[in-house]
Formats: sequence, C-alpha cells, structure tokens
Amino acid sequence: MSDAEELTLKLKALGLTQYEVKTLITLVAFSSATAEEIHKQTDIPTPRIYDTIDSLAKKGLARTISGRPMRFEAFNLKKGLDNLFRFVEQEYHDELEKIAVVSRDIIALLNDPDYQSRLIIKPDELLEAYSSLEEMQLKTKDIIKKAEKEINIFTNVFYWFDQVKQEINEAKERGVNIRVIMSTEDDKSKKVAENLLKIGASVTSLSEGNVLARGTLVDQEQVVFVIWVSPVPHEKYVYRPHFSSNSGIIEIFSNNFEYLWEKGEEFTL
Repeated sequence: MSDAEELTLKLKALGLTQYEVKTLITLVAFSSATAEEIHKQTDIPTPRIYDTIDSLAKKGLARTISGRPMRFEAFNLKKGLDNLFRFVEQEYHDELEKIAVVSRDIIALLNDPDYQSRLIIKPDELLEAYSSLEEMQLKTKDIIKKAEKEINIFTNVFYWFDQVKQEINEAKERGVNIRVIMSTEDDKSKKVAENLLKIGASVTSLSEGNVLARGTLVDQEQVVFVIWVSPVPHEKYVYRPHFSSNSGIIEIFSNNFEYLWEKGEEFTL
C-alpha cells in the first residue's frame, strides 16, 4: 500500500467523506487552490467543492482566503487534526445533551396515563406484508407513479432497473428528484447507472454487499422494502417484502439512506 493510499484510509477512518479526503489532500499538496484547480486534481464536480470546503472549514481543517478567484488552503495538519478532535468532541457532547433531553421527555410521556392508554400499536398498522417480490414490484411501480417530490432507491445491485425504468423516466419528466444508491462494480450495473444519469437521476456508488436491503422511498411518506440476510455464508435468504407509511419506519429508512448517500462516491459519466 502506498503512502497516499494509507493516508486516504486514515482520513476516512476519522469520518471524512471521499470528497473531503480528496480535497484536503489536494490542499495539503498545494499552498492554496481555487475550486477549479481542485476540480482538475480530483474530478469532484465544482459545485460540490464549495460544500466540501464549507464542511472542512466547519471541522477546522481548511479555510477560505478572500480574493478573486476565491482560494482555499488547509491548516497545518497537526493543528487541523487538533481542531477536528475538538469538533467531534463537541458534536458528541451536543448529541449526548440532546439524548438526555429527549430521554427525559420520553419518560414523562410514558408516565402519562392518557398516553399509556394509546400505546399499543398493532403490527398491521405499521407494515403491510407481500407474499412475493412480484407483488413488491407492483407496489414499487405504483408509489413511483404517484411520487410528487422525491424518489430514493437503495439496492445492492439494480438488475431490476428495466422493470421500473418507464416509471422513473416519467417521474423525472414530472420534475421529481431521483437518487439511487447502488453498486457499480460490474459492467451491467455500470450500464444501469449510466442510464440513470441520462434520465437525470443522481447515483451514489457503494461496494457490492454494503447495502443489505432493497427498497424505494417516496416523498418521505411511503417505503417498499425487503431485507436480505445471509445466515449461511455465500447463501442468500430474503425476508418477506413489506410496505409502510408509518412515520417512524419512514424516518429509519430515510436516515439510513442519507448516511449511505454520504458514505458513497458519486457516479459520473
């Protein structure tokens, strides 16, 4: 492993995204750089560079130098890593404070007799089960057709793209924002990703096996999903597919989608 590869792995281990790592390494290599110069060194889309710089600045790793064109520089790495440590430490402190407040609220709520009388939730009020992937596919098409704002798809491999291609294309023509998390490691998957980009969707690539569920989340209101499990190595079993419009379940899938979206790498032509 080269020194550059090892540095990249170490920075990722600190919680930096792929874009943050590439940008920081470029800034360390140069005394300062413009967004265009960073783009040429990293192939990061120029609009994303400004967001990445803001994130690095928030973590104390880089700063903006006033002027035209605007330039950016990294702090001395020792100072920058000290800043990052304090930033993460404060984040954890804030999160613990938030958890403490919410915990107190939950305890107060659970002790409320009126709430206790409404606490029991029937399973069929949370999830609607389907007996096959075919039924799941029909429901997926249905919710995509009704999408008004956003479609988020997460899948290990998107070999089922052709089955929903028409609905996705029509949704994009309606102005719906479409994001897809998928593996692009094989030629077939790369072709699917390329077709998605041509339609106007955004694609984030993750290594095969990193997405342990397949599903479609629409307008933060409906989700169709199936969770893949491997109780025996090299074998796959599938739990029964489900649909939900429960806000709690929607939040779980939405938060996980955003986490994986940031963790992955943007796929470009």
